[in-house]
Amino acid sequence: MERGKYLKKASLCFILSMMLIAVLAGCGGKRKVKINGNYNEWIDAMGIDEYPHTKCVGYEEYDNGVEIRISEFNYETADEFKKIIDNHNAFVKRNPDYFSEDFVIDLIFECCGGDIALHFSNYVDTDYVDVSSIKTEKSCCMRYVYPEGFSSDRFHTKFEAEAIIMSLGKGIEMVEKAHDWSENFENFDTIVVRITSDVEREIDVEDALKKIQKANPDAEIYYKTYTKELTKYIPEENEN
Repeated sequence: MERGKYLKKASLCFILSMMLIAVLAGCGGKRKVKINGNYNEWIDAMGIDEYPHTKCVGYEEYDNGVEIRISEFNYETADEFKKIIDNHNAFVKRNPDYFSEDFVIDLIFECCGGDIALHFSNYVDTDYVDVSSIKTEKSCCMRYVYPEGFSSDRFHTKFEAEAIIMSLGKGIEMVEKAHDWSENFENFDTIVVRITSDVEREIDVEDALKKIQKANPDAEIYYKTYTKELTKYIPEENEN
């Protein structure tokens, strides 16, 4: 009996240890990456390593571009991530010739476990949604944001971007909350909404877009569905 109790207790301890290791691997398991490349002046200006809750977990330079992945993004650390974005934009404005005109910069903020919360870029991937018909000037500032895994909860800080590019393809609940997402951003004038085919079949697209427009009356809303190419949203009551 005693031996059976001991084995049961040992098994329970082993299971709990494995669960703890899994949690640590998910939330804090990614190692900090030391950045040593061709753009150290810019990296230093952003101050990624200066904040207690942010760390670089991925860095890649490629032809005419760079991608940086930073962890861990959550409600408590959002302000530090905003400072990184603001520092980047300030550096680009102070040093307009530091990057080439067509240089592509991706700053990706990861949640616990490695899922993407926010993806900032100065460039729109046309495989995601073709926005070439929307006239914009080239810049290396963080102009576009993809709230890929971003919660609709209110944050104590607001991120700056010219355009919010969101994909409504994660279920009806996300569509119902989509109009709230923009509350966490400022100084934007465009919202691009991609609605996947499964969601398009289940929702009233006009109603979803109306909610987004009502929450952002000064922004231009564009949308793309499975059956329609990128189109500027005009509320039905305003159509001629």
